[in-house]
Amino acid sequence: MIDINYGNYTLFQYLIIAFTLFPIEIIHSWLIVMIYLVITLITLSTLSKLFERRHPFYKEKNHVTTVPWLRTSLAVLSTAMLFVILLVKDSSIGFLTCYALIAVPHVISAYFSIPRRSHF
Repeated sequence: MIDINYGNYTLFQYLIIAFTLFPIEIIHSWLIVMIYLVITLITLSTLSKLFERRHPFYKEKNHVTTVPWLRTSLAVLSTAMLFVILLVKDSSIGFLTCYALIAVPHVISAYFSIPRRSHF
């Protein structure tokens, strides 16, 4: 079964994080990058927790995947793609490429989930 609402919520969550963390590519000072990361991640996680408290349907623990092997196989595939990119390109990969390889398994597996209350 495909859960469009929870999948879209996870997709938008990862897109918002990607857009807010994208300026890391421009900033070259490690101190400013770390401060920016801490402030951004604390703010986004607090907003996410507040939203999930008001709408418990979107909590990750309230969902069960319908294809249990999907997240693991996609994570292995993403890791293999990351290693291939690192070997072929001979340089450091960009933030968006690395972030996309991390986010794709979570987003795809979120679409293939069902709410826990209907599972029982």
